[in-house]
Amino acid sequence: MNVFSKIKQNEFLKAVSVLMTGTVLAQAIGYFLAPVITRLFTPEEMGEFGMFQRIVVLIATISTARYEFSLPLPKKDSHAFLLYRFAIKICFIVIAITVFLSLIFGFVYSKSIDFYLLLLGFALAVFSLVLYNLGNNWAIRKEEFAKISFAKMTNSISLNGFRVLFGVLGYGAFGLIASFVISLFVAAAHFSKDLIFNTFRFKSVFSKKKQWAIAKKHKDFPLANLPHALSDNLRDVFVALLIIECFSESVFGSFDHSFRMLRIPIMIIGTSMSQVFFNRISNLTKEGKKLFPLFKKIIIILFLVSIIPFAIIFFFGGPLFSFIFGSEWHQSGLLSEIMVPWLMLNFMVSPLSTAPLVLGKQRSYFIVGLTASLLQLSGFFFLPMLLGSHQEGLFWVFKIVSWSQALFSIFILYYLYRIIKNHDVNVQ
Repeated sequence: MNVFSKIKQNEFLKAVSVLMTGTVLAQAIGYFLAPVITRLFTPEEMGEFGMFQRIVVLIATISTARYEFSLPLPKKDSHAFLLYRFAIKICFIVIAITVFLSLIFGFVYSKSIDFYLLLLGFALAVFSLVLYNLGNNWAIRKEEFAKISFAKMTNSISLNGFRVLFGVLGYGAFGLIASFVISLFVAAAHFSKDLIFNTFRFKSVFSKKKQWAIAKKHKDFPLANLPHALSDNLRDVFVALLIIECFSESVFGSFDHSFRMLRIPIMIIGTSMSQVFFNRISNLTKEGKKLFPLFKKIIIILFLVSIIPFAIIFFFGGPLFSFIFGSEWHQSGLLSEIMVPWLMLNFMVSPLSTAPLVLGKQRSYFIVGLTASLLQLSGFFFLPMLLGSHQEGLFWVFKIVSWSQALFSIFILYYLYRIIKNHDVNVQ
């Protein structure tokens, strides 16, 4: 009771607990159904879906120019909503261009009806993901964390429910893709009310001139943060292509599954902390207060929370994955053991990565992120040539890439520490 009392009195912990409640329930659904889903789909089918998902995330990132992360920053709601509308306009343009070019490609190469169905699902997925991201950040601005939590739960229920249904029906990779599209649409629908309500609420302040002025004021998001995000997303796409080319689609499916499983702590705890941390440091910066005490608290919490689950995977990943997900996923478990140092440190860095957005350090952070991406890509490009594409070579490639990324994550933590300390020096 004393612990619950402290959580209620601490605004930061209270907000994190609200977000984590929905996130934990959402991920619990995924955990509960994962052993069923991995027995309904093969690693190859998971690999095909993983590639589709990476391309959707890449185009969705371009489609807002990262203006969604600027929504908590303006002092006036009307100015923030002008940025909201501006991002939607960019989204429509990007989707229209992408669909037009894809249609030309389809006609030239005489693609079948499956191609056009995938294109339709792709356009709907990108638009839904954009609305979901914009709605999330508007809710962060308004501190409506319960709404974010509920959207996560319905997203997980629809995603995993349809995966089971389409898996039983034998729809393969198409079923995984359809489940993803439907779940994004359902999640985005939770924020449609805010969009409609605020469109009427701020109708009197709509002005192209003012919209451009506010967008220009936050130009660091498209100029610095967008290249950073694109480097991350392009890296994910190219890593997928390299693993498929150097090894196989099955290996990529195993890697993608292990990567998702190891990132579950980030999804449960890290994302919730990141959203609240973003809100808190935005407010602390506006109020001219120090950020390091909050930064230090989060690092300690993340380390203590991560050490036990990641240690279990490090020592028992292979047999654990075989038991839970089926014998086809033993290789995925072995890759998880290898990637533990990398993903544990990534778990600690990820929630804190919004600090450069607030402190105007997007450009320098872009260089840091680009270096990490190039380091990872070069590993997956050159190491298979040197070590071979056989099983032993595969594991050595992942070991070297994992430890290099882990060491670079330590450097990123130090970088974030320095920019926060430099900010606090100028605070009275």
